[in-house]
Amino acid sequence: LIVAPLPYVTDLTQSDQYGCVHWQPEEPPFGGNDETLEEQRKQMLQLHSYEGMTGADREEVCKLMEVTYYYHQCQDINAASHSSLSSLKSSWPYLFCLKVFSTHFQLLTDIPLLTGILEGFQAKGKRILKFFEEKPTNNEVCAIVLKSGQESSLVSCILLLLMAHFKEKFESLFLEADVAATAADIQRTAALPDSPQLIIQGDKMNPEKWMQSVEGKLVLGSSSDTFFEGLAALFAIYYTLNLEYQEGAASTMEFIQR
Repeated sequence: LIVAPLPYVTDLTQSDQYGCVHWQPEEPPFGGNDETLEEQRKQMLQLHSYEGMTGADREEVCKLMEVTYYYHQCQDINAASHSSLSSLKSSWPYLFCLKVFSTHFQLLTDIPLLTGILEGFQAKGKRILKFFEEKPTNNEVCAIVLKSGQESSLVSCILLLLMAHFKEKFESLFLEADVAATAADIQRTAALPDSPQLIIQGDKMNPEKWMQSVEGKLVLGSSSDTFFEGLAALFAIYYTLNLEYQEGAASTMEFIQR
């Protein structure tokens, strides 16, 4: 539907099976080496100590993150997949923002993430919704169709319908939270799983805000109120951090990916 038309696979343990075309760089780019890449990483750490995540908007940071991604960041990401993402966030704080996640998704797949998701839902979303309206596949699908209306988010509605159709639990991928809850509130009170979780704030049929967690920690706060960007963040985290879709939501995620 959205990300990459791939042949059916039964084992998603290799990241290139998600449609990555640049997932295993063999050497540093642009004639760099370990020392120059490490110096660039420290340069970004120093900027982060002064400006925090606002520094991610700097053009120089975007360029540095792109230059260091193929080799240096990939090594650290692959190492973090076997340990903790906390060390990865400490080493590469600017990795954890939607802008950089989206850039890295495109570096991996040659697909512009936000554009791909938006165009995919615009082209096929209403067709999918009409199918379920005319041929609901089970009682839960029927209930979601009855609740949907003009005020419903098409993206959210399609996700809920797909999960109901595949008999996957809403809680395997999403967490509902009060629209007024802060990141600190959610981190303190919610039982966040290790797998990526999209936190929906407000009515799940028409979310007002979103946040993103992985490994039990909030890693992205909503930089916009547009829900399709929350879905984009979810996909970007799987791809950039080299994670598998969790079993309880794999069918829905694979359907959207294809």
